[in-house]
Amino acid sequence: DESAQDQDMGFTDVQLQRVDRSEAMSFERDQEVMKILESVNDLSNVMKDLSVLIIDQGSILDRIDYNCEQVAMTVDDGRKQLIKAETHQKNSRMIICIYFLMVMCGIMTLVVVFQKM
Repeated sequence: DESAQDQDMGFTDVQLQRVDRSEAMSFERDQEVMKILESVNDLSNVMKDLSVLIIDQGSILDRIDYNCEQVAMTVDDGRKQLIKAETHQKNSRMIICIYFLMVMCGIMTLVVVFQKM
């Protein structure tokens, strides 16, 4: 029956085999194109993920840079305060020494005054 139907359409067996091979090749090509499409989609997703990671790392580096600048400024302020404290402490020692000498002079004056009495 099939051969009668095929002959009614005017196709020979060789032509039908060629059509079958062409259909099979077309199906294989379609499958390969679908695999390539999947691969391209996967690659696109990987690139998107990589882009997000790069942006995140850039943000982290910006924060690290900002924190380093803040630390540098804080250390500089701390150094200035230490210098100021050292100067204040030296001045404080001198004032204590002057007060001590004044008290000693007062005591010596009292000792001299009581000895003459």
